[in-house]
Amino acid sequence: MREVYEKLRFGKANDDLIRTQLRILVIFAFMNPAMNALMYMIVVMILYMGSAQVRAGMTTPGTIMAAITYTTQLLNGILMLVMLFQNISKGAASWGRLKEILYSEPELVDGNCEEGTKTRGTIEFRDVSFAFPGSDQPVLKHVSLTIRPGETVAIMGATGCGKTALVSLIPRFYDVAEGAVLVDGVDVREYRQKALRDKIAVALQKSELFSMPIRENISWGDPNASEERIHAVAEIAQADSFIRSASEGFDTMVAERGMSLSGGQKQRISIARAVLKPAEILIFDDSTSALDLKTEADLYEALNEARPEMTKIVIAQRIASVRRADRIVVLQNGRIEACGTHEELLKSCRTYQDIYDSQIGKEGENNE
Repeated sequence: MREVYEKLRFGKANDDLIRTQLRILVIFAFMNPAMNALMYMIVVMILYMGSAQVRAGMTTPGTIMAAITYTTQLLNGILMLVMLFQNISKGAASWGRLKEILYSEPELVDGNCEEGTKTRGTIEFRDVSFAFPGSDQPVLKHVSLTIRPGETVAIMGATGCGKTALVSLIPRFYDVAEGAVLVDGVDVREYRQKALRDKIAVALQKSELFSMPIRENISWGDPNASEERIHAVAEIAQADSFIRSASEGFDTMVAERGMSLSGGQKQRISIARAVLKPAEILIFDDSTSALDLKTEADLYEALNEARPEMTKIVIAQRIASVRRADRIVVLQNGRIEACGTHEELLKSCRTYQDIYDSQIGKEGENNE
C-alpha cells in the first residue's frame, strides 16, 4: 500500500491503474482478518451442530473432526490464494516504480569534450540565470562574472542569496536556465562530466568523513598520493599539529561521520583532501566556518604559497575570511550587487558596509 500511495502522491503513474491497485490492496488488507474470522465461525458452527448429531447418535466425533480439518484446509488454501494476489499486486506497483527509474533519461547529458583551452583555471559566467529543478522561482538572475587563473575570489551575501547555487553550476551539479558557464573557455555542458569534475576540488561546510584512518580520509582526494604529499597538504590545512598529537598519528581511526573529531578538525581534514586533489579550481563552500581567525589566516597563506596557480573560490560569512581575496563578489537576491577588493567595497557597496559594521561591532562588544 505504501508503494501505491507514494506513486499517487508524486503523480508518477497512470492514475486509473494506481487507484484500481489501491482498491485491491485495501480489499486484501481487510480480507485476511475477515477470512480468519470466517474460518473460526465455521469451526464453531460445525462443533455446535456436530455435538447435537453425536448426542443423537447420527454421527461420530471422528467424522466431526474430519469435517473441521477439511474445512480449515480449504479456507487456508483460499487465504494463501488471497495473499498470492496481494503479493502480485504489490509486485506490479513496485515494478512500475522500478521501471520508471531503469528507463528514465538522465537530465544531465555528457558532452564530448575532454579538455579545455590551454588556459587553465578560467571560469566565466555569461548572463547566467538559474532556478532549482521543480521550482519557478529563479535563484540567480543574469549573473556575469569572469574569474582569472590563479585568482582568489570570495563570495558573500545573505542566506539564500544564491552563493552555493552559483558555485554548484561550475562542476555542473545543475544546468543553467539561461546563459552559460565556461571552464577553460568551454561550456560545461560540452564536457564529459568526469573530465570536468576532475578539474575541480570542493570542500563543504559539512565535512563528510568515513570510518577509516585519517590518512585514508585525506587520500580520497588522490588515492595514488605519496606519504609526503599527504603530510604536506595536512600542513597546508593546519591539520598536521592535531594529527601528530593523536595517539596513532595519521593512522588514527576516525569514527563514523567524524564523530570522534571536533568541527574544526573535520573541516581541516576535508580541506586537506580537497587540496590534495590535482585540480585547477578549488571551491571552499563555507568550509572554514569552524576555524578560528588565526588558523584560517594561516591556512590561506599556506595555500597561496603552495598552490599559487590554482583558482580559488571562497564562500564565507565573515569579513575576516574574505578581506585578503583578490576580489569579493557581493550577491543580493540572486544578482551581483558589487564586485571589488575589500577597500573598494567599503567605499562603494552599502550591503558590504552593513556586514562589515555588524561584524566589527560584535567583535568590539566581545573585546569589551
